[in-house]
Amino acid sequence: MILPILAQIRRVARSGDTVRAWTMFGAAGLLPSRDADALTLKGRLLKDRALRSEGAERAALLDEARQAYLQAASDCRATYPLINAATLAFLNDRPADAAVLARQVLALLDSGDHVQETRYWLAATAAEAHLLLGDEAAAWAALAQAMAAAPDAWEDHAATLRQFHEILTRQGRSTAILDPLRPPPSLYFSGIIGLPDNEEEARTKIEAALDQIAPGAAFGALAAGADILIAECALFRGIQLHIVLPTSLDVFRQSSVGRFGDHWLARFDRLIDMADSLDAPDAITSLSNAAIDKGCEIAMGLALRRADAFATQAIALHIGRASDQPAPAYRLWQSRALPVRKIILEQSMPPSGDALPMAANKAVLASTTRLAPTMRESANGLHFQAFDDMTTAMLQASLILRDWPDHGLALEYQTVMPNDPIDGEECLALLLAPAAPAGSICMPWPQAAAMALQGPGYRFEIAGEVMTRQGDCPVGHYYPPSS
Repeated sequence: MILPILAQIRRVARSGDTVRAWTMFGAAGLLPSRDADALTLKGRLLKDRALRSEGAERAALLDEARQAYLQAASDCRATYPLINAATLAFLNDRPADAAVLARQVLALLDSGDHVQETRYWLAATAAEAHLLLGDEAAAWAALAQAMAAAPDAWEDHAATLRQFHEILTRQGRSTAILDPLRPPPSLYFSGIIGLPDNEEEARTKIEAALDQIAPGAAFGALAAGADILIAECALFRGIQLHIVLPTSLDVFRQSSVGRFGDHWLARFDRLIDMADSLDAPDAITSLSNAAIDKGCEIAMGLALRRADAFATQAIALHIGRASDQPAPAYRLWQSRALPVRKIILEQSMPPSGDALPMAANKAVLASTTRLAPTMRESANGLHFQAFDDMTTAMLQASLILRDWPDHGLALEYQTVMPNDPIDGEECLALLLAPAAPAGSICMPWPQAAAMALQGPGYRFEIAGEVMTRQGDCPVGHYYPPSS
């Protein structure tokens, strides 16, 4: 059964490590395989390698990828490998071959005797074939049909638009025509708690901003005040709502909502029920500025990852006072030149409440063996090292795995109270280290999404769940580049 190994190789390829994915493909004995799924993945890996190469090497790899797709198509009446072979031929200066294959794709679609696909992919495949043949009217008509069949399949739309972008660029034509078809942007939202009783000014400005940005999904917390108002306005417009809280649900409900008035609780509970997703870490039972910062970074990372997956952009929206200083997460966002929309309220209440308890965010790297001299032994006999930021931890982890490729590491972004041990029983890095695959860094999800903000070069791929004594823990894996 080769499907599990194919899935593992795809995850590595999606993380950006084409070299390792290709090495794994060969080590699994799949290079001579005639299996259609293996050949299709082989074509994808060769294509990825080609796009990172130049000149004669690029041309040779594109041709190998085309041949792999053609072999996959010869064993089954599937349109996917055939249209990929056609596009690769076109990108490799073989327009006549591309035209022949594109016509074969259209004939296969017209016959109805082909491997079953969704209505979206059938129409999108026809659109790509027409574009390769230079039939612009038919291409746009088929593309419109595809998007009408699955208007919310934004990741599929993004994949199609990337292919169209490559073809149009090769044809020497403008890609601006694709811009209106791109998926809507992702939104990270945040705001002040101190709204006046009359919310009219804030609501009017928020509604105008949402109408202008027109996001497809919004990510943020739900503190009393601007957070809740933004979320309500977003849901009214049909925008997906993804809630990321810095603490457990009960703690946040009391600390950031209930103490500002019971009227906020009813609105909070309604939004929680209507949200498309909710992340609230049960292990964090005390609200602190560090926990809030980490929650912001995770929500921002999720917004960035969605934008990347859908080939669109991520925008931050903040509602505040003119005197507000940017939070640490916003400084990171702005340091990457990411867009921010600020709404300044003329009427607002001053900050209130007691100071939050002190805490710090640490990146904890763990392994079953002492792989670096700076690692300390934990109470349970494993080894760990704490860092002030995740990018430094990832750099150290990558260096370790370069020297110890047969080992795996675990990384946790941990909020630590002053008297709490980093390597306590709740430390997820120590719990996950024994399950980390060789050559990988395993990190709890969605903590790993924060890497999209802190270190965008380190892309974790969701990899299921790991059983721990705290329960099943969703994780992401990252494989450092092999060279």
